[in-house]
Amino acid sequence: MKHLTALAVIALTSVATIANAQDSSMDEVAEGVYHFAAFGYSSMVVVGDNGVLVADPSFAGRSDMLAEAIKGVTDKPVTHVALSHEHYDHVGGTESFPGAEIILQENGVDVLKVSTLMPMPAVTSTFDDSMSVDLGGQTVELHHIAVADGVATTVMRVADSNVVFSADLYMPQEFSPHEFKEDTNFLGLSDVLDQMVEWNPSYAINAHSTGNSVDALKENAVMLNELQTVIEDEFKAAFATGDPSAPWNLLFTISGQIDMPKYAEWKNYENGFPGYVRRMALSVLHGG
Repeated sequence: MKHLTALAVIALTSVATIANAQDSSMDEVAEGVYHFAAFGYSSMVVVGDNGVLVADPSFAGRSDMLAEAIKGVTDKPVTHVALSHEHYDHVGGTESFPGAEIILQENGVDVLKVSTLMPMPAVTSTFDDSMSVDLGGQTVELHHIAVADGVATTVMRVADSNVVFSADLYMPQEFSPHEFKEDTNFLGLSDVLDQMVEWNPSYAINAHSTGNSVDALKENAVMLNELQTVIEDEFKAAFATGDPSAPWNLLFTISGQIDMPKYAEWKNYENGFPGYVRRMALSVLHGG
């Protein structure tokens, strides 16, 4: 799976390299806060008095386009690159911002060490639960609320404008293919989305969605809470039988037993939803 992911990034990189500026957009969503979109990926750019923070350059080629787009809105240098998590299609391209501080939540460092194919970023700063970056007139908060998609899950919040950034945590009324959820802890994912909803953001940049996804954030938080409740009830019933093998047997069959019709109109429900059931069930019963 690691090598398939790496090869996919290589393919994206070759496409990005031959692209031109008309394939991208740079939109100001709050004062000094920009949403850059290209090739199905979004980045956040925060411009302060003393420098610029970039969230997720993603991969080489695209990152060069991002660097050029930043020059179109400010002459301030990029001083910080903050990475949302350790997955290879989000940590690439940091070399487009020489001299910048590269920040990754500490859990991700060991994961990057095991790559045998992809070039890895030279991480210069790590943090445990939270970190604040003062850009001068703009403060960007980095939060590791729980392990979710990957082990270094980081969501970001611009304090002054309440703009948030996240990656790989949800899609607007869509279930992601299960292949991309195999290392997601759904209990942690639910906790992260619940916290982001509590922030009541003014704008939500999702690394794989081109628009404001505040409504999608809220809808996915509700869906995961409902899914957790349904699955926990199923396991409680299995435990109540007194058969010690019943909960473990349920783990292997539950993905075909749970149906939530209210979400049947979401994209990829038929193929993707069973994967969500399986991952939530594994998170509930097995912790991972």
